[in-house]
Amino acid sequence: MRTCEPGLMLKDEDDVFVATYPRSGTTWTEEILCLIYNGGDVEKVKTTPIYTRIPYLEYQYFPEGQTEYDRFLELPSPRLGKTHLPYNMLPRQLQEGRGKLICVARNPKDVAVSYFYFHGINRSFRTPDSWDSFLSDFMAGNVVGGSIFNHVLGYWAHRSNPSLLFIKYEDMQKDLHGTVRKLADFVGRKLPSTTIDKIAEHCSFRSMSKNPMTNYSKHPEQRCRFDTTNSEFIRKGIVGDWKNHFTDIQNEAFNKVLEEKLSGTGLEYDFDI
Repeated sequence: MRTCEPGLMLKDEDDVFVATYPRSGTTWTEEILCLIYNGGDVEKVKTTPIYTRIPYLEYQYFPEGQTEYDRFLELPSPRLGKTHLPYNMLPRQLQEGRGKLICVARNPKDVAVSYFYFHGINRSFRTPDSWDSFLSDFMAGNVVGGSIFNHVLGYWAHRSNPSLLFIKYEDMQKDLHGTVRKLADFVGRKLPSTTIDKIAEHCSFRSMSKNPMTNYSKHPEQRCRFDTTNSEFIRKGIVGDWKNHFTDIQNEAFNKVLEEKLSGTGLEYDFDI
């Protein structure tokens, strides 16, 4: 990965970025956006992997040295991108309100579980010694991506900015149609209800998990990055899976950290729906 220094230039005010902490609904939101920009035409997104359609701003994957940022700059407008960067490390133009940012936040307990399994399939990550040790590192921010609390609160502090839309993973689960509508309105695309319905159907968990264009682990080009022998890239996609993993002691410790980090911020999470 590389940092996007404030001096990096984004030349198009139509640029839209999905900004998340890892395992918070990034791919889900990306696919919705792709369909919004294609008027709900599912056929147009069936042949190109999501990572090709939406570059990962700070990632350098290509052997020849080209970065995802370089590839993003070559895209025709309107351009879609994704990032896991904290707010204060975004390109200056985005912080100044040029382009649009969509921040998706997921309750940290479910993120911890999902990220634990992701470490088991991502070949560039060290496999955790145990769930308990991983959770301790996660709460302390000693994982790739740093502290989820600092990351999300960085975006939350700017939620009143008209160029930033802050949405929650749990709200997407509760009302996917409403979320699709909200996203379409935010990027200035007025879509009929029939199109919203089509997008929501295509972006259901069942559809996403079986779609080789969104499930990285099922696409041949990504097998060098992900080992899905024991877990999938799109694993469960539910709210409340943390209850199947947290002990009472772990939950008590996590709640203490939550209280310390979120007190006075106004940010609240749904841990079950």
